[in-house]
Amino acid sequence: MVSVRRKRLFRIVAVLGAFSICWVLGEVVLLLTGINNDYRHPATSELIPRAGGPYELAACGHVPFATIRIRYPTNPRGYFNANNAIDHEMNSVGWRDDEHRRTRPEKTYRVLGIGDSYLFGQGVKAKDRCLTRLGDRLRNDFPSQQIETINSGQPGYNTVMEARVLKECGLSFHPNLVILHFVPNDVEPDIYTRNAKVEFFTEFITGSMSTDWMSQHSEIWALLNRTIGGRIRGQAYIRDSIGSFQSAPEKWNACRTGLDTIVQTCRDKNIPLLIVAFPFFYQLNGDYPFQPIHDRLREYCMNADVLFIDLREHYRAYAGPELWVHPTDQHPNETAHRIAADVIADFIHQDATRFGLSQ
Repeated sequence: MVSVRRKRLFRIVAVLGAFSICWVLGEVVLLLTGINNDYRHPATSELIPRAGGPYELAACGHVPFATIRIRYPTNPRGYFNANNAIDHEMNSVGWRDDEHRRTRPEKTYRVLGIGDSYLFGQGVKAKDRCLTRLGDRLRNDFPSQQIETINSGQPGYNTVMEARVLKECGLSFHPNLVILHFVPNDVEPDIYTRNAKVEFFTEFITGSMSTDWMSQHSEIWALLNRTIGGRIRGQAYIRDSIGSFQSAPEKWNACRTGLDTIVQTCRDKNIPLLIVAFPFFYQLNGDYPFQPIHDRLREYCMNADVLFIDLREHYRAYAGPELWVHPTDQHPNETAHRIAADVIADFIHQDATRFGLSQ
């Protein structure tokens, strides 16, 4: 009897010992490979005002002449600057752009972009952003015209805010074309409310990359928590977000108010308007969960007789993460911006006369 118990105890100890050895080896392998390094620390954002100020937000933008420095925990693509950082430098209006004269120069065709962090180009160098690349393409396609792009994008803005920027500041630059960059979370009347919302970047990443005590002390647990646990939490969040959008008509109504203002403002000034829908870069080649928002916007543009591009169709070759700025930041990277710029440029080129362009 004692012998049987000893054998059982020996087997239990042996199994536990083997498990412990495998666990320790796994910890060592994961630690050496650095598989969790991208997720150890969140990206940080630092506002650096110009010496002597100003320090307050501009009427239609961020702090004039300031620099927003975003620093990531790693540099997996070798794209970022020193210390894994990207600097976003503001002009006198508080926009991430060069300086532009209010009076449009003679024989100059101006494209005004309005939008949020996608247009702003969070995590992307200024030269690689969609609107900047679009200007490069248009100058190449229409060499007889002087093409100038003006980027008014602001992180966190929605359509109501963007309509205000257009009316109060954008029109003063006398654009020949207005392009609205629309993102699914633009349906949110206020992205800082506590209600369920489609604020994919902060909420989904926070849920997916949650770091509990075990994740801070175990490489294996951190990997499992991020991959399996993060996926479960993320899927639940997406379901709640889309359900919230579909069951809360006030969200779309608020968004539509901003869209109506933008459309009417452009019509009053006889300025062509192009609305471009950017997707969240998630399950693009599969069952993309945010399609209902795209479809609602497409229907709106058809009824309002507004030119519309749904970029999701042009990213179907990608799953999504390969187009992220960083594994912890799902904003579009330079490749995603280039694809968008080419699609928009081709669209404009096919109907150049309607946009007031000539070869």
